[in-house]
This record gives sequence, C-alpha cells and structure tokens, in this order.
Amino acid sequence: MYRSNLPHVLSFINLKGGVGKTTTAVAVAEMLAHELRKRVLLIDLDPQTNATINLISEKRWDELDREGQTIAQLFEDKINLHRKPKFDVEKAIVRGVSTVDGGIARLDLLPSSIRLIDFEERIAMISYNPGFLISPLDVLRQALEPVLERYEYVIIDCPPSLGSVTKNGLRISTGYVIPTIPDIVSTWGIYQIVQNVRSFGARFGRVLEPLGIVATKVQRNNLHARVMEDLFHGRLGKFSEEGVPQPRFFKSRIPLAVDVARGGDADAGLRTLKSKYGIEAYEALHELALEIWALCEARCH
Repeated sequence: MYRSNLPHVLSFINLKGGVGKTTTAVAVAEMLAHELRKRVLLIDLDPQTNATINLISEKRWDELDREGQTIAQLFEDKINLHRKPKFDVEKAIVRGVSTVDGGIARLDLLPSSIRLIDFEERIAMISYNPGFLISPLDVLRQALEPVLERYEYVIIDCPPSLGSVTKNGLRISTGYVIPTIPDIVSTWGIYQIVQNVRSFGARFGRVLEPLGIVATKVQRNNLHARVMEDLFHGRLGKFSEEGVPQPRFFKSRIPLAVDVARGGDADAGLRTLKSKYGIEAYEALHELALEIWALCEARCH
C-alpha cells in the first residue's frame, strides 16, 4: 500500500522530443491543482526549460537562474563541493504559478535552466568528490526531503533521455506517464523506456511501473487511428514479441491544437484553463487528469 503521507510522484517521459510531453505534464499539473484542488509541485528537469517558461515569465526565470535557484545550480553545487552552495530549495520553489489568472494557488514550480545541459555528463562523476556521501542519482531526492510532504502530487517533466538527470527524477517517482504522438516514429522507443525503467527500479529494490501511455497531438487521419487502435489493444511493437505487457493506454486523446502554443505565453492575460488550452484540448486534458487521479487513488487502497 502507498504511504499516504507522501505524494504521488509521476515522471513524464519520452525519448523523442516534440511529442507534447511538456505541454501534457504542465496541463496535468494545472488540472490537478486548479480543478481537483490538489497540492501540486511541478519539477522541470528538462534543460529546454519549456515547462518553466510555460508557468512563469522569462524575467522571473532569469532572476532565479542568476540567483542560483534552479535545478542546474543544485547539481552544480554537488559537482563543485569546494564552493559554497547557492541552491536553497525553499528559495527555488516558486509558489502559485501558471499563466492563468495570475497563478494557481496550489501549484508550485521548481524551475530548470539551460545550464543543466553542461552537467548531464558530469553528474555521474560527483561520487568521486571527497566528502560526497550519497549516490549521484539521489541528489534531487535529498534536496526535496524537507518539502515533499507538503504536496499530494509531484509532476516531473523529464528531458528526452534516460541519463542521470532523468534517473534523479525516477529515483523519487512512484510511477511514470509516456506521452506520445500516435505514429510509428514517436512510439518506437516506448518498449526501451519500459525495459530500462524497470531495470533501473530493480537496482534499488523497487517496482517502478508505467501509469500509462497517452496519445498527444492527435490528428484525424488513418495513421493516427491505426496506431491508437494498436495501443488500445496492447499490440505495440516488441511488447507482444517479448511477452512483456504493454502499458495501459489512457482513454483521453489530446488533440493537436493551436491554442496550446498560445497558452505558454506568460503575458497573454489568460483567465481560465479553457482559454489557455481551447475547449477541445481542455476537455481531453481534464479527462486525463481525472484518469491519473483515479489510478493514483486506487494505489492507496
């Protein structure tokens, strides 16, 4: 049974970029906080910082980055133990974020930085630093220990890789979601994700299973319809060949919508989530948040 005093921590992962991973992660976090009234922390582990800029202004992000209050600084501090650390999780977390209505009261953000690119390859080496007493994959977990119990849900936007940064996110995750465009190119790596994450969890004596696959940027064409039919029936690629069960396929289908791009503008003056995402995308994303909430609640019982 899941410990009720800890949050559900869900990583959003796909090895391919451009599949709507960040948009889906941000929207689910906003829906859980605003519509379902849950206390939510979104952690941006992607050095592209798209989730961060989706939720706060570039000016605010630049201030935080200059002050050393982003994820990049957390890892830089651990790499350079001879320097006085700058990162403070209490100062780094931005409270009440979103482009909607001046911010959502229950939604907080731990921002990323493009400087994180510089540290991906060096994270594995920090265990060689004299005085470093924890695994390089536990850096994020250790930093979040003082704050995790404040939240009911933690949503992690991971970079499109299974490197050390993503593994820091998986180390604290209770499950993960795989957003994908329903085409051949975007779905081919899903088997590798599931196998690698399963092996990673086993290293720490944990069962880390996917919550499900969600179709994103869906268009009304024959290819998308055929791939979604295969996903629905569990016929995705190597899963059937290797005898490994394919993750569930969420009922929600996130449409390709131009309104979603506008929703990432912190200065757009948006008042509601419907205006941010457009009616069709809003309804699909709201349904997805409800599906995720129901699956997480079922794990508690």
